[in-house]
Amino acid sequence: MTVPRRSDALRNRASIIRVAEELVVRGTTPSLAQVARLAGLGQATVYRHFPDRRALLLAVARRHLGVLAEAAERNAHDPAAFRALLGAVMAYQVSMRPLVDELRRFPEPDQRGHVRRLLDALRGPFALSQAAGHLRGGVVLDDVVVVLTMLQAAVDSTPDPRRAIPVLLDGLFHPEPR
Repeated sequence: MTVPRRSDALRNRASIIRVAEELVVRGTTPSLAQVARLAGLGQATVYRHFPDRRALLLAVARRHLGVLAEAAERNAHDPAAFRALLGAVMAYQVSMRPLVDELRRFPEPDQRGHVRRLLDALRGPFALSQAAGHLRGGVVLDDVVVVLTMLQAAVDSTPDPRRAIPVLLDGLFHPEPR
């Protein structure tokens, strides 16, 4: 049986995740001690919620997957939504570089699970976009992983990886009518 968390515990957890996310956006891989200090909490409180940095970073990533899933549900009847959703995933990948770098070092089962959850969130919008003829012929959902891998190469090697996002998206979609 799961015991419901107290409201202060829920606030603390949300604060911990928010602070960790802010640090990642600033280009820092957060330590639990650093998060505790910036959140104004004791280290024991942070460790009660997250036993290690890996667990904290997974929580940050899962929160963003939840946001993506909610956006996909809100746009469940819009065939054009997949391009915007995938663009948001790509922008997230670029802006959250320390998190992505850490996720790439996680054990293979954790990486596969994260990718599976991402693809599950995109599956409905992808199918709708494909059925509406927005995607180029032969594109399958697993191609999203290929595109994100290509984007990661740009993140690792170019000064402005955001420039790669429209190029990669254009490779998946039919050109917009002019």
